[in-house]
Amino acid sequence: MTETTRVVMLDPDWFGDVSTERTHFEELLGDVAVRAVDCTESEIPVAVNEADILLSHYTGVSAESMDATGCSVITRYATGIDGIDIEAATERGIRITRVPAYCDDEVGTHIISLALALVRGLPQYDASTTNENWEWDIAAPVRPPDELMFGFLAFGNKAKAAAEKARALGFDVCAHDPYLDNDKIRSHNATPVDFEGLLSQADVLSVNTPLTEDTQEMLDADAFDYLDDEAILVNTSRGAIVDEDALVDALDNNRLRGAGLDVLSQEPPKPDHPLLGRDDVIVTPHAAWYSTRSESTLRRRGTEIAVDVYHGKEADGLVNPNAL
Repeated sequence: MTETTRVVMLDPDWFGDVSTERTHFEELLGDVAVRAVDCTESEIPVAVNEADILLSHYTGVSAESMDATGCSVITRYATGIDGIDIEAATERGIRITRVPAYCDDEVGTHIISLALALVRGLPQYDASTTNENWEWDIAAPVRPPDELMFGFLAFGNKAKAAAEKARALGFDVCAHDPYLDNDKIRSHNATPVDFEGLLSQADVLSVNTPLTEDTQEMLDADAFDYLDDEAILVNTSRGAIVDEDALVDALDNNRLRGAGLDVLSQEPPKPDHPLLGRDDVIVTPHAAWYSTRSESTLRRRGTEIAVDVYHGKEADGLVNPNAL
């Protein structure tokens, strides 16, 4: 451990401002140098040089980057840890942390907001009135929530938060989660279903599963064939879980009512991305996590967890406790 702890924040999500993190780290560590670096994963070894703690929002961290920087802690400022080589980190004794539960309610609210906007046909109404039309049936058929099934692909804390709000609006709720006991799902007033049952029953399908090798493009053309033609897809997890070409095809051929997407496979997308500018799609800029409260919590807890683990303590966000 060096006398001055070196902290480097990759791709800072607040316009390069690390003053809040610097204040937190100074309170917790004392002699610390905090700086921001905006670089791609492949550029980390040169752009970062040496660091004790790496903070990342979206940028992946490879084994090569770990070796080049000599870091001992990598903190993901998010709940998901895709893109970070956990196995390589564990082998090197590098602790990986994340920030759990800081935005569960925000994401739950965002899921419901996207779903309701599409259920009610708001994008179609907005596009129609912008074009000087005034037609109430432009978005027909609009069905009431108490006639619809809200389905969740994975049923973690964010999905549970959305499910509670969905039930309050009258939706029935079902969920598929192979890692969760069916009784646990039922305890949250949701019906457990298998994957095909989820697809065939969900009028609104919310994607909440983490991105893994098994879930990459899990929602492909075959999956969309199971969905009802009036079904709505909402994705606030990771863009690569959805085969975007298959999604475009399903929308173009009226095999889905619409899609609400907070995430895409490439972020930010190119201006000519086929899911942008459509009347049946809402795209938000990976913003489901955000509120003034969740931002403050993320920045405070991210530094606290990183420092605890850096000092060899247990922390609720430690991903690989078996790191040497």
